[in-house]
Amino acid sequence: MKAPVAPKKAHETVQHGIRRVDDYHWLRDQNWQKFIAGDLSFDDPAVLEYIEAENAYKDELMKSYKDVEETLYGEVLSRIKEDDESWPVKQGDYFYYSREEKGKDYPILCRKKGSREAAEDIYFDINKEAEGKELYIFGASGTNLNQTHFAYSFNLTGSMEKTIRVRDLTTGKDLDWEFPNSTGSFLWHGNEHLYIVERDESGRGRDIYKIDIHKGVAEKELIFSKPEEYDSMFLSLSRTNDRKYFMVHLDSGSTHVVYAAGKDSDQFEKFAVGENDVSFSLEHYHGDFYVLTNQDGANDFKVMKCPAEQGSWGKENWQTFIPEQKDLCLSSIHFYSHFLVVERKNNQKMLDEVVVMDMDSRESSAQQKSSTISMPDEAYCLEFYGDWDHQATVVRLDYDSPVAPNTVFELNLESGDLNKVYQKDVPNFDGSLYEVKREFAKARDGEQVPLTIIHKKGLQLDGSNKAMVYGYGSYGYGMSAGFSSPKFSLIDRGFVYAIAHIRGGDDKGYNWYLDGKMQHKMNTFNDFIDCCEHLIDRDYTAKGQIAINGGSAGGLLMGAVTNMRPDLFGCVVADVAFVDVINTISDASLPLTAPEWEEWGNPITSKADFEYISSYSPYDNVKAMEYPPTLYNSGISDEQVTYWEPTKMVAKLRAMKTDDNPLILNMKMHAGHAGASKRYEWIEDIAFDYAFILRCFSIS
Repeated sequence: MKAPVAPKKAHETVQHGIRRVDDYHWLRDQNWQKFIAGDLSFDDPAVLEYIEAENAYKDELMKSYKDVEETLYGEVLSRIKEDDESWPVKQGDYFYYSREEKGKDYPILCRKKGSREAAEDIYFDINKEAEGKELYIFGASGTNLNQTHFAYSFNLTGSMEKTIRVRDLTTGKDLDWEFPNSTGSFLWHGNEHLYIVERDESGRGRDIYKIDIHKGVAEKELIFSKPEEYDSMFLSLSRTNDRKYFMVHLDSGSTHVVYAAGKDSDQFEKFAVGENDVSFSLEHYHGDFYVLTNQDGANDFKVMKCPAEQGSWGKENWQTFIPEQKDLCLSSIHFYSHFLVVERKNNQKMLDEVVVMDMDSRESSAQQKSSTISMPDEAYCLEFYGDWDHQATVVRLDYDSPVAPNTVFELNLESGDLNKVYQKDVPNFDGSLYEVKREFAKARDGEQVPLTIIHKKGLQLDGSNKAMVYGYGSYGYGMSAGFSSPKFSLIDRGFVYAIAHIRGGDDKGYNWYLDGKMQHKMNTFNDFIDCCEHLIDRDYTAKGQIAINGGSAGGLLMGAVTNMRPDLFGCVVADVAFVDVINTISDASLPLTAPEWEEWGNPITSKADFEYISSYSPYDNVKAMEYPPTLYNSGISDEQVTYWEPTKMVAKLRAMKTDDNPLILNMKMHAGHAGASKRYEWIEDIAFDYAFILRCFSIS
């Protein structure tokens, strides 16, 4: 079967006096917004015809590896305990947990009253809600304070839109109203009310409504509208741990605005505005706000303190409580009883730490009694989960590493004792068979870029091994060195698996993020290439023997580095890939474009930004040269990275590349940015990707 060839239809644009011709602009169907809502009514039948031809070609090309794909599916499934349940979380009189049953795609939400040995109450079975639906994405959820009602959000198309409903836990039935077109951000306000953020035409959210759950949306009350000057910003809600204050957050790529209101008031007042990448998060303790911020250049963050009383929020009233400590980047703060718990990252080691501070022992911030919790492993992920009760003195920590499944510890804040209470059971897996290393690749500008490396013990490092390298590097999202069982299907076949913690994420602190955005974006791509060169220089692998993977902005990474150094890679898997960068963020009509200008630059108003983005935009830098085998995965209902970006990329690559290597577009016709929602379909997708990788290296 011959690969589909998309017709060329020249579409000309001129920006800053520079003429560009896009031969595949026509693949953006005029009805694309209907796709986001789940209506696949194409305006141009030729667009659907081309996508279907690509999917058929994908099936034909992978047919010879169907047995390998099925083997991989069995392997991944064998490392999942199909009948399993989570460690319970106590909320009020109830212990909440989720169960999974063999043959079912979704979790079953359960609780027990009084003790862990009490009778089970199934209060929400996601499998029943998803019956007959191609896609069911279960979103944010939570009970009210007295545990009588359960609010939840869901989506059926793969878009960012969420519908919110409330279930009466005494009857087991939903109330007779729903709130459609929400961003998914909502909070309980006491026992009888919800705050809900409504989407606007941009999808970023504009209004917050207060809903009396017994009266429903017919009598919803508008309590906050986003000011016009902040129209391009995303709107969300949070609250302090003691539930005494609610916050409204407005965020874009470099600006952050916080409003606050007491629990007895629905009047949100502006607390602080941060520009030029300054942010604020609030906690409350004994009448004061504690503000985690990087203002005044403190990019490893500090904690400031000011009176919580309205009218006392001015910066002149802010006092330093925890000063910035270089290379110890603070990420969050939490108050429990008389303790302050601080999550931070050791930037040099790129390891998580938790610091517990006794507020009662304090004479001054410099004399604060504190203790630090970390783990001895070379690479791991440590997260503070806390407790539902803000007066608790025993709180939860979640830990995992590349070879250690999710482990729950209970931390006694009074004594400092750390007690392991649970570890997830992973069948057919023995972590002692593998080695985990943290190495640092020297970037071309001298920076030390962390690499997390996993391989079988005893593997000969002689340059003969295949490697799999994963990367992202955008929006300040660091890549966790946590546990994921599927990757061992590659590692057990002799692959070296590596995570490249490149600039653009916050893996080494906030400055690491800033050094990979806007006019520093090339650092992201150069770091990834330099990490791969490090693996070659250290004889982990060799040129042309490296598979690479990334999704969304990580898909941009895949496209950019492949254009820059195609000789390095043996194959590429790009998921929901943001590859048509210059066209997308030059189009102000796209709902998610405006906030992107503060992450990448604005090519509409700035010629310098236009030229810089054009220098790396994958779609604009495809060349007539040999490319490694490449798989582009996408979803037709994706509104974050629209389907036409990878579709156009594949069409252009196929027309220009000079090799016969496989090039596949895998377009899911009932999915969005997050991909499959069903457990077994998710395993199928992983098996398909890994089968493609093995095919590229002629491994069965």
